[in-house]
Amino acid sequence: MKQDTIPYFVVSDPYNLIYRNGSTQFPVGPHTHNAAELYLTLTPLPDVLLGDTVSQAPAGSLIIIPPFCVHQLFHEKEVVYERYILSVHDSWLEQIFFQARDKFAYLKQDAEPVILPLTKEDVAEIRVLFDETAQEKAGADTTALVSLLHLLGLIDRKVSEYLPAASMHRPSITESQRHVNEMIAYINEHLSDNLGPKELGEHFFLNPDYLSRLFKQHTHTTVSRYIALQKITKAQTLLAEGYSVSQIQEMLGYSGYAHFVKSFKKLTGMTPGQYKSSRF
Repeated sequence: MKQDTIPYFVVSDPYNLIYRNGSTQFPVGPHTHNAAELYLTLTPLPDVLLGDTVSQAPAGSLIIIPPFCVHQLFHEKEVVYERYILSVHDSWLEQIFFQARDKFAYLKQDAEPVILPLTKEDVAEIRVLFDETAQEKAGADTTALVSLLHLLGLIDRKVSEYLPAASMHRPSITESQRHVNEMIAYINEHLSDNLGPKELGEHFFLNPDYLSRLFKQHTHTTVSRYIALQKITKAQTLLAEGYSVSQIQEMLGYSGYAHFVKSFKKLTGMTPGQYKSSRF
């Protein structure tokens, strides 16, 4: 698959856990999933795109990514990145914890993404359970679910400890990242408008070419592609909320019904109707 071909990935299993320690020739560009993602990075990440923010994540950070949140965590070719990735469906968790539906609220679709820097001791403890859970799931062991719930319980305790502090201390960002974050915030507030480098340049009093280079430097995608991805991500949310295709087309400023359907399929690999039928 070429980079940026289909930036929406479907997680079909209730949960999936992988460990990676290596480089890639084709880093995945900004994308979304239909499941939440708990990402433990053991490598510093200098340019993390999470929703409407570009920031930095130190090694030993737990990155929480809700469903349908546009993100990109690493981008350099031939650079070794070590990480654990747990993808899990919030709807599946609700079935398990049906008497406590507010549990794991940070994994729900309307939650905010967050970067939680952990201590070395916490990272070591979480890694042990990640390894155990991955090994048992790979072997189809009947204790895999128990191990997963143990891992989720530990993560939940750590989140309850770190999340209040995270809300008071924003992730570290550079001055140029701050400028890009302002652009992203403006884009997300005006998704129904006809925006591009020219319009953004006029709003921020910047040369469109310079603005485009700065945006791509930190998001690793173009302004137009980011806008298209955010529109389709918003469309997925609206479809789940029960809006019709024609209503969404108008809400997001598409010129016509066919244009919206074509754009949706180009970025997700399916039509809006197929997407609604395929939701977990």
